[in-house]
Amino acid sequence: MKILVVEDEIKTLQGICRLIGALPEEYEVAGTAKSGEEGLRLARELHPDVILSDIRMKGITGLEMIQKLQEEGLTCKYLILSGYADFQYARKALVLGSVDYLLKPITAEDLEKALKKVGDLLLEEASSIRIHTFSTEELLGKVLNEAGQEYEQEFWSRFSPGSRKLLLLVRSEVRMVQKDMEAIGQMFQEAMPGISCVIYVNEEHKEFYLLAEITDPDISGEQIYGQLDKAAQACYERVNAYLVSSAELFTEGGSLAWVKNRIRDNSNWNLTLKKPLVIYKERLEALSCARFSYPSGLERAIINAINKGEFAQAEKELDGFLEYLNATDYAYTDVREALICLTAAILYAIRMASYGLYENISHLNLMEWVQGTLFTEHYGQMIRNLLHQYARYEENVKQSKHPIINKVLKIIEAEYGGDISQEHIARRLNITPEYLSALFIKELGVKYAAYCTQCRIEAAKRMLEEEGRKIYEVAESCGYGDVKYFCKVFKKYTGISPSEYQHSRIYIDF
Repeated sequence: MKILVVEDEIKTLQGICRLIGALPEEYEVAGTAKSGEEGLRLARELHPDVILSDIRMKGITGLEMIQKLQEEGLTCKYLILSGYADFQYARKALVLGSVDYLLKPITAEDLEKALKKVGDLLLEEASSIRIHTFSTEELLGKVLNEAGQEYEQEFWSRFSPGSRKLLLLVRSEVRMVQKDMEAIGQMFQEAMPGISCVIYVNEEHKEFYLLAEITDPDISGEQIYGQLDKAAQACYERVNAYLVSSAELFTEGGSLAWVKNRIRDNSNWNLTLKKPLVIYKERLEALSCARFSYPSGLERAIINAINKGEFAQAEKELDGFLEYLNATDYAYTDVREALICLTAAILYAIRMASYGLYENISHLNLMEWVQGTLFTEHYGQMIRNLLHQYARYEENVKQSKHPIINKVLKIIEAEYGGDISQEHIARRLNITPEYLSALFIKELGVKYAAYCTQCRIEAAKRMLEEEGRKIYEVAESCGYGDVKYFCKVFKKYTGISPSEYQHSRIYIDF
């Protein structure tokens, strides 16, 4: 906030500036004037947010200066400062638009309180001005994102009171290009000829919103949804097969964000409907969902195939799992929970086989993606890609196509208890550590250090299964001089401590 201080007493002027300087950084002395005439000149030059002025000064008074600036159309706020506790002065200052009237001597607390009052007023006025200048499309975006009641009021004031409104959401799991957005908007608007529509695109969340105002009482909801179904089908065929449409008809004003949240939640039912149709309340009420039973047998079949390295069989079992989900109408919460459970099981199997590969996969945030997925087809593609990546890793570990990688793998397998650092192995092969690192990731899809650790942990597991083995002996044999560090790494890769692993193996053998 820029402040112009007008005061003809030097000590008072300096004292006020010191008080303002001690306030938060948002308050800044833009200029100082020692007379009303100088105050006029600086106000015209600086255009301050607020002028803090004494009333009685030689030449023109503070009140006369304010009146002249107002006549010139200068837009700013005023705070009057005076040693004369005279109601007539205060009344005239308030008539001229002064925000507050402060009596000398003032304290930092009084000054800050008065400036805060000015700041709040400036924000309120600026907000009010901006809201009226926003386009209806801009306002739609703000009310959908819960910008505030004043935005909501301004938005609804642009529509006929009591008319029916329709809010439509089109979601995608991938970012839609501008051309697709335009095509979606055109198709849905053509589905409602003669109906006024406003569009907002949330590119970050891959969402397209359309608000329509239906003023014709003869158009039924059934007709509207029927037309929207045709547009959704057209989008499916011409724009993107992986779009979900959800809508709601309503008449009341209130919070449009609530309506948005309802139709967004309803869009999750695409996991149940599995058709390019608009999802709306009446359609969901007509659904009859079967009781769900998780296909644990199919999950075990998938995991067993993965553990055996039979990836073609794993894909076949995955198809069976998805066919089970699609064969009957289940509540979308059940379908999504099943996808989450299967993903967790597959990731755990990969983690047990190769923590390095698991680490590379984990940055993709697959669990988070599955929690928001809208298509079982997309899910199937994602898991197949995951299995292909794992199959490639397994194949290259057994016999890489690159001679250097083959040499490195044999060295690690034979010498995991010794120095197998990236630098040491690179020197033995007359290559740079950087080249070895890049080559390892390219060929195996895992980091060199992660693979070495995995080999050591697998060796440790074999040793721990031997009767009478001490943990410190196993740690040393696997290249770990620090037992505590070994235990920490072992738990990271296996999920349990070495002693817990030993006990679990004893129990299994028994």
